[in-house]
Amino acid sequence: MASVIGIDLGGTNIRAGRVDSEGGIVRRANIPTEAEKGGDAVMDNIIHAADEVMDDTVQAAAVVSPGVINPYTGEAESIACNIPGWEGMQIGARLKKGLGIPGFAENDGNAACLAEAWLGAGRGRPIVLIFTLGTGIGGGIVCDGKVFHGVSNKVAEFGHISVEYEGAKCGCGNTGCLELYASAGAVRREARRLLKEGRRSLLAELAGGDVEKVDAKEVCEGVRRGDGLAVEILDRAMGYLAAGVGSLINVFNPSVVVIGGAMSLSWDVIEPRLMAGLRSGRAFAPIFADCEVKAAELGDNAGILGAARVAWQGTGRP
Repeated sequence: MASVIGIDLGGTNIRAGRVDSEGGIVRRANIPTEAEKGGDAVMDNIIHAADEVMDDTVQAAAVVSPGVINPYTGEAESIACNIPGWEGMQIGARLKKGLGIPGFAENDGNAACLAEAWLGAGRGRPIVLIFTLGTGIGGGIVCDGKVFHGVSNKVAEFGHISVEYEGAKCGCGNTGCLELYASAGAVRREARRLLKEGRRSLLAELAGGDVEKVDAKEVCEGVRRGDGLAVEILDRAMGYLAAGVGSLINVFNPSVVVIGGAMSLSWDVIEPRLMAGLRSGRAFAPIFADCEVKAAELGDNAGILGAARVAWQGTGRP
């Protein structure tokens, strides 16, 4: 059976998988990224990871990476992670040279959405959006099974939707960006700030007594235990998330919005707050009636599977 290789480039590890046309991961490899050694060394590690899963059934390979990735040229036009020399890297060409098969590249948020539209929470749906809640907020748009890239391949920066007109300054240059209020990073910062101000809470105890170790995971667990501060923090964050998600629902009229990233693992406490905000009017009711909001289903496999889907599409397979 024909297969492709999907490669997920992370800041710490490179994960590769040989994937069949049904989305089955036949073989895996995981090696350190070694970002501190620079772009060429990282590219060599990508080739090494791909070699570990290669066999004579492989038709193509693709890498998914943070940053602005040109899907048509396979070039990293800019980079949002700490890999010196990655900007300008000809990822697709280097894959082809190193592996002897066609090589492709895509942004990691776009690939996560593509994977969920193929095999996950958005499978079979015509328009799928994804919000990934991590240190920041990533996004992706898939229409009829293909990534919507925009005129210059720079969508979808959902985290930089402005939800506070005179809000905090973001590193992107905007003010009031969604990721400053609703990401896992925002939840972490707010929890630590309020604890240092002396607010009473179980959160420090849940983190082993160290305020500097309190993260979104502890906040969500605090909500489950009825901790007042945790509830306050998460209610506020999900209110902002509803504003961002609702705005995109109103624009795109999607079939499904997928919530991914580490915080989606706490769907039991996120979902009711997010849905309450959307139903309160953040999403235009006649449009929202046609949309589902779901947790991501593919977890850590999303990067490999998204990359594999990019490779399959690059070969011309449906």
